[in-house]
Amino acid sequence: MRLNDSNSANAGRVLLGLVAIALAGMVGTLGLVGRVGDPGPRVGEIIAFDPLEPMARDIRIRLAVTAADDQPGVACVLDVRAMHADGGSVIVEGREPQGRLMRYRVHWAGTRSSDDSADCGASADLLLSLQDVERLAMAAGGYGVPKRTTKLWRAAANAP
Repeated sequence: MRLNDSNSANAGRVLLGLVAIALAGMVGTLGLVGRVGDPGPRVGEIIAFDPLEPMARDIRIRLAVTAADDQPGVACVLDVRAMHADGGSVIVEGREPQGRLMRYRVHWAGTRSSDDSADCGASADLLLSLQDVERLAMAAGGYGVPKRTTKLWRAAANAP
């Protein structure tokens, strides 16, 4: 019994198509696994505290943070309520491995970070854990600049 040449060619095309689909799926899966294996914010992410945006009254987050110059001890405190009251932002400037964990080098800029003597001032370079960065982002309503603020920047840039 002899195989029909056209049937063999069709089977070859189907097999080749299945291999191509499998390879494409594998490449997509590897890309996803690489992304999932690297949790946390990327360098350049911004967490903006806009005083005109509403904030949940029950959020009371105070983070004792260290200075980015690696001197031991607590440098100052990031109090979400104070940061939100006058506005400000935290920008992720770098990621530094610390054993199995990741530290994030961030820059705080705003009027004040706390209402007491633990204030970081108007500007500070700090080291935070992933958990601390995520808590700040949650309190601010996520990563990025609020849309209202972006509209104001565009209007100011287009002004004569």
